[in-house]
Amino acid sequence: MREPVVLGGISRHREHTGTVAVAATVLFGLAAAPAAADGVPDFRPEQWGLQAVNAQELWPETQGQGITVALPGASVHADHPDLVDNLTIDEELGSNDGDADAGSAAAALVAGHGHGMDADGGVLGVSPDSGLLVIPTEDRLAAAVRHAADSGAQVILLPEIPEGSDLTGATRDAVAAGALVVGPADNQADPNVLAVGGVDEESELISGSPDTGAIELVAPGADLETAGPDMGQVQVTGTEYAAAMTAGAAALLRSAHPQLRPEEIRAALVEGGQEGPGGLPSLHLTGAEAQASGAAQDVPLIDEELAEQAQERPSVPVWVWFAMVGLVLALGIALIVVWVRRSSADPYGVKAERALEDAEIAAQRAAEAPPASRRKKGGRRRRN
Repeated sequence: MREPVVLGGISRHREHTGTVAVAATVLFGLAAAPAAADGVPDFRPEQWGLQAVNAQELWPETQGQGITVALPGASVHADHPDLVDNLTIDEELGSNDGDADAGSAAAALVAGHGHGMDADGGVLGVSPDSGLLVIPTEDRLAAAVRHAADSGAQVILLPEIPEGSDLTGATRDAVAAGALVVGPADNQADPNVLAVGGVDEESELISGSPDTGAIELVAPGADLETAGPDMGQVQVTGTEYAAAMTAGAAALLRSAHPQLRPEEIRAALVEGGQEGPGGLPSLHLTGAEAQASGAAQDVPLIDEELAEQAQERPSVPVWVWFAMVGLVLALGIALIVVWVRRSSADPYGVKAERALEDAEIAAQRAAEAPPASRRKKGGRRRRN
């Protein structure tokens, strides 16, 4: 039996550890069981995409925490129970009044966290603990992509790009800023974007897919159960949803291996894939994790370039160090001398006051002494 997995949405409520442990066995903790132990029903057996990419294998290590996936050009149902805890909507470039059904479906495939006391209802995304940054816009998609990168998103999920649009400059800038850009494959080649095609449960390309030459990676993209309208669930099909699954996978790898660069995560996803239709690599997180782990072995968590720059900086001359040490010693001696002088001085006039009192006592004693004439003269008489 596998170790139980804590579901993504519950990680924000650590006080419910008892019930979380029960919920953790609901989905994928056992081998394809239709129901979970302890009588908790499993509402997600139809999420075949999660099983196909083996997402649950990485959940004991990471569920995407610390990673933000941006969805430029999308609108979502802001209060959907499967999204609300992970969701941030930035309306700087437009209002959240677009096609919220499509946006919510993609967002939940990335980072849906389920709902209910034990997250036993709703849907889960590939990376259920990642943050979602939704940036709605109608005609400023390039600006939204740049805004996502400037906001620190580590993964950017593009929507379907209108024919003739050119985002090459924006995606290049996003990659340079450290983001991995993922998008649905089309016939508009953009080398900065990981182009994803969709497959069904039979590992066949879905209807409407572009030429295989335009696809770099395939992922589940047909009959996917995800967040839908009216706060419920819906099944969706399309290359944009396959791209959403891949964006969630990228978030898991970026969380597990923060020292890897976007191009290294991209290579791990592609090279770790299983064989798909037409020889295309098919997303599989077990293989991708193995690739990423191998690449991360020789990469420290600190930025090597910063370390090299620090080594190249000119060192401080020896005479400067000696001068600094001498200055510190001189200052210390001066402080000691001042302290000794102050401690031996009479800053409050105590000694002077005592001297005055002694003088007064001496004068008083002198005044009270008998005159010298009254004193007895002579000594002892001698006997004859």
